[in-house]
Order: sequence, then structure tokens, then C-alpha cells
Amino acid sequence: MDKSELGAPAVNEPVTVEAMISHLPPNAARMAAIEILLADPAALGDDTLESGLYILREKLRAAQ
Repeated sequence: MDKSELGAPAVNEPVTVEAMISHLPPNAARMAAIEILLADPAALGDDTLESGLYILREKLRAAQ
């Protein structure tokens, strides 16, 4: 059976994080992206980047 014969998905939902974030208001999208990056700070491999993300997160929280 060809994929085109299967019809539309049962639910029309974004399947990627990028697609989900693109539907959020700008500040919420920024916060979500920062939280994703800070989920595993060691994986960033850059202490300066990590510190900057924590600072940006606090600024976004203060602006709410």
C-alpha cells in the first residue's frame, strides 16, 4: 500500500519540537527553547553559553 492511500493523519498535530515551538507566542517560544537547551547543560559543552542561557531565562521570567 502506498502512503498516499493511507489518508490524512487522525490528528493534525505538529510532530517536531520546532513545529510545536513555532505555534507559541514569541516569549513562550524563547522560554521553551531555553528550557530545552538547559535540560542537559553539560551537553552544551560551553560554560559561557550555559551562563548566558540562565541569564536570559531570568530576564524572560522577570518580563512576564
